[in-house]
Amino acid sequence: CQAARTSTDPDPAAVAAGADSPSGLGVARWDSAFTDALRRMLDLLGHPEAVRVLGPGRVREVIYAAIQGKAGTLIRGHLGGEQEVARIVGYVRNHLNESISVDDLARRAGMSRAVFDRRFKAATTFAPLQFIKAMRLNNAALLLRQGTTVSEAAYAVGYSSASQFSREFRRQFNIPPRAWGRAHEGEGVRTQSVPFTSGPMTAAP
Repeated sequence: CQAARTSTDPDPAAVAAGADSPSGLGVARWDSAFTDALRRMLDLLGHPEAVRVLGPGRVREVIYAAIQGKAGTLIRGHLGGEQEVARIVGYVRNHLNESISVDDLARRAGMSRAVFDRRFKAATTFAPLQFIKAMRLNNAALLLRQGTTVSEAAYAVGYSSASQFSREFRRQFNIPPRAWGRAHEGEGVRTQSVPFTSGPMTAAP
């Protein structure tokens, strides 16, 4: 069977105490979310432009699926503060079409704004607002590949103005959204959901 394996240095004190915290070698069966995330990443092979734009996000989606899956207990036990950041990123992914406040994200993470900003950037290399914008624009790029109109893609990822979306999309990708959609429509048609994040080439200011 397919399995995901994680390995860490065993903690003799934890073993002796019968602690629940993970240590040593763990094996977990791949679940459907991890398999789908991996397939979406592999779908980019043979499409250099899609790899450049969407590749980093697909890698992060695979990591996120692993954290949330059956191997997650082992992985999360060694992430420390990044565990909360991963949870917040998942929240952002599922609420892209809504207004997202960084102050609210910090409260959800149980951190002060300053601590949240610092830990978020350490984990993702992005300031929270930059990350949210990159996620929105890159997920919109995926929707455009699937044949979604510019207006529909804009509203689906939280923009109230299609013209503002078009300006920011062009600033991010150096190509208008309609032209991107025409150039890439039909690629990755097996993808059935918006990826975790397709981010990080350069976050627009």
